[in-house]
Amino acid sequence: MSQLEPLVHKLQAMQSFDELPDFFSSMQTQYQYTFCGLVMWRADDKRDVVVTKLSDGFEAIIQHETLRQSCLRRFTPALASELGAREQVASDALVVPLRGKGADTAALIIGLQPEQMTMAQQIGWYWSIVANYLYEAINRFMTLTATDEEFTLTSRELSCLHWAAKGKTSWEISQILAISERTVNFHLSNCIRKTNSCNRQQAISKCVAGGHIHM
Repeated sequence: MSQLEPLVHKLQAMQSFDELPDFFSSMQTQYQYTFCGLVMWRADDKRDVVVTKLSDGFEAIIQHETLRQSCLRRFTPALASELGAREQVASDALVVPLRGKGADTAALIIGLQPEQMTMAQQIGWYWSIVANYLYEAINRFMTLTATDEEFTLTSRELSCLHWAAKGKTSWEISQILAISERTVNFHLSNCIRKTNSCNRQQAISKCVAGGHIHM
């Protein structure tokens, strides 16, 4: 229980989504999880993902069609395999539902090491407590940004879009930012979706016009 207090204080002090990847990174390192991230679904069917680094396991789970409905139906953590959201993934993951208002929901997804499987129930109980504070932080971020702009991009998304605006390809951006080309495309796709654009060029134009990036 003594480890909960610093995590709660850190979440309560956060002011933007940009701080969450570092939170998940330290969480993953400290507890030796294989991956850790957050997926959020809104009533308008839009989906947002906050993760330190994309992994095949995390991607496979969040793409599963039953995951959102499972998180809407339950309040307690469960293994992804129990929810039918694990396919061709080497290790299992813990899914901690975060309930919002109405049809809004989210899930904290934690990749477990094989030796951690015997403690899955205890781990789930631990993070279900933290999850309440995590969702409070998310609601606070959304309230803070709702009146400032029509869309909010993370610092990594802005970095990728900035270099795309400079004419760099996804591969070139991956070399500049030291991330995979797949991760670059993931962030740019988020930019396109969040700005309600048809392609990255339109997303760039909207972000330049709104002062989010500079040419």
